[in-house]
Amino acid sequence: VVIQVDSSVQAFLEHLGLPLVHPLNYTTDDYDQVFTSNEEHLSSVGEGVFELPPIAAASSANVGKKYHLLTNNNELLPTPFVGPMSPMELHDHSLYELALTLTKVGAPLIAMGELWLRLFAFYICPLCLLWMIYRDLCGNQKKASTTDTKANKSNAKATKSAAHDVDNSCNNKDMFISIVGLASSAVLFTDSLYVYEFGRLFGFSLWCVTTVLAIRLALSLRTNASDNVMTRTKNKNSSIRMPNKNVMFQSAIFVCISTTVVVYLQSKGHVGNPHSNAILHQMPHPGIDLPTIEPGLYYSKSNPLVSSIASNLKESAYTYDVQHGATPYLVSGDQRTGIPFLVNSVEDQQYMRVYVTNPSDSEHLALDIAFPFDGFNYGGKRKLVHDSANPVYLVLHGLNGGSHEEYVKDLVQRRRAEGSTVVVMIARGMMDTTMSGWNVFHGARTGDADIAARALKKGLTSLAESQSRPRRQVLVGVGYSMGAIVLSNYVARSGEHCSLDAAIAVSGGLDMRQNLNFHRSMRLWQPMLTFGLRDDMLIAKYARFYKQKLTRGQFLRMLRTTSVSALDVEAIVTYNSFNDLVHYYSEMSAMGDRIAEFGLLDTYSNSSECVADEWGRIANTSIPFAVLQALDDPLVGWRTIGTDKPQELVDSGNGNVMLLLTKAGGHVGWPLGMNPAANSWKWMSDSVRDFALAVDESMRSMK
Repeated sequence: VVIQVDSSVQAFLEHLGLPLVHPLNYTTDDYDQVFTSNEEHLSSVGEGVFELPPIAAASSANVGKKYHLLTNNNELLPTPFVGPMSPMELHDHSLYELALTLTKVGAPLIAMGELWLRLFAFYICPLCLLWMIYRDLCGNQKKASTTDTKANKSNAKATKSAAHDVDNSCNNKDMFISIVGLASSAVLFTDSLYVYEFGRLFGFSLWCVTTVLAIRLALSLRTNASDNVMTRTKNKNSSIRMPNKNVMFQSAIFVCISTTVVVYLQSKGHVGNPHSNAILHQMPHPGIDLPTIEPGLYYSKSNPLVSSIASNLKESAYTYDVQHGATPYLVSGDQRTGIPFLVNSVEDQQYMRVYVTNPSDSEHLALDIAFPFDGFNYGGKRKLVHDSANPVYLVLHGLNGGSHEEYVKDLVQRRRAEGSTVVVMIARGMMDTTMSGWNVFHGARTGDADIAARALKKGLTSLAESQSRPRRQVLVGVGYSMGAIVLSNYVARSGEHCSLDAAIAVSGGLDMRQNLNFHRSMRLWQPMLTFGLRDDMLIAKYARFYKQKLTRGQFLRMLRTTSVSALDVEAIVTYNSFNDLVHYYSEMSAMGDRIAEFGLLDTYSNSSECVADEWGRIANTSIPFAVLQALDDPLVGWRTIGTDKPQELVDSGNGNVMLLLTKAGGHVGWPLGMNPAANSWKWMSDSVRDFALAVDESMRSMK
């Protein structure tokens, strides 16, 4: 299909004033700048969150140049080559160090195995239990049959021989099914997401029944093994193999039961180790960690605009359950997170890429713009348009993502079909975008989101003025996962200078310090995320950056980390000269400047800028800002909402914060229907749309 560009698109791009060619390849310096003289002070919106590493900021004369790192002799160090390094290069040609790193490859594999068990424990346990009940009944019938035929020795001998043959053929299967059933019932009994969904009694009942049946099977196998030893003395292999196998089975049962009991006894959590040098070990363990806040819509009734938005917002935008179309057979946050990413696929979208420059370090950011079609087909040709009556969305994608992410394409596809223009900001270095300096991506940098928002606001305002009308289009920021964290931080930090008209953060966190003791996420999900992020970004592209700036020990530890938090310690904290991990997460979070709730940092020197009753920078939010979060999110825990007093949070400041909390949904999930692939991320994308339309309608009605 040939695509044409309407004059409305040309006008939008002209007033946006951003180059279509990467500025490093531009042949002239005469292109529009986003900044105007009265806006230049906003280039320090990210001040205090290290827009530049301190070593570069020490020499203001170097700001804006291609090279940003100084040697010990104050000589400019050129930016390293962007590209992969061989495994031997990464380890300084040491086979020993390479072998040590390879031993860490097993961590994501183990995590994946445990995660698969937890994903399907709800289905595995009943099936295993049915089989165990069936085998137990069969065993009782064989015993009764043997007893009834004892008078006839030949028949008894034949029956016993047949029973032995059946036992030998079924023992392995029975033992395997019993262990899997016992493990899956233990998951239902002790896993926080299943307990949150079904309560403790459901899993406890299944675990008790499965345990009893497994023990009965072990005892029956022990009896059969003894009989085999006595009756089959000629078969030495059989007489030796069966008792050993039974011992292993009994040991496995003992390990499963004892582990379950220990995990249950630790359900209430325990304090951290204040004497440990590792910050992660100082954090208290929350135990089973069930949410203590109720799902629903929270907003300030004292704010007229927010109250109007709440009244215009559809109930379906913050209600996710089976009655509203939720997939009924996906019953945990793990399933509602993993299954959509496994089965959903969205067709590729057409983007026009432009570039905007962050003046704090002269780094160039890519903006992928998706314009809607006009709805007509001109002999096989379609035309892109820009509709000034519909909202414009600025999307911040998740960790290691881009405009090609399936959930991003889902939003783009649906909103384009409704006439909206969607702009996806590509995080620096992602999607193979060119980096000109040393300042690689980190989550505490808000300046990139700020410059992108102001570029769009300037373009929309200029376009409206050229048409002799006020700007009617609302500019709505949308963040997913890490993009939601950055967006939340930007909205809070920028305050009245925020260039967005509204924003919604999806599956992000307002206080990421609360994820420091989310051990479930660290053990199950983060090893796979860390493995992918490290291989796709740090090693495949920017390994030379980190190798140049980190010590050999720090670099090797970065290669061997198994959680995102541990990776942040080596790849972000050290590289960007944060004090420690808590400092980085504090600067990254919209609520990171207040005293952490839930007793998180009681054993840590809390450097919070606020007293206990203050809300900090989140209270500076000046635009309608919605936080869409599922309380069963397995990656970003419910505590990252930052408080167990949601109503007080939304009433803080001028009351511009809204909370849209669903009991279920997972992380960037919320699957719909019996066939989730048919709906992709419809619920999530439509909730974003409903919020944007409610903001648009409320703002128009109040003018």
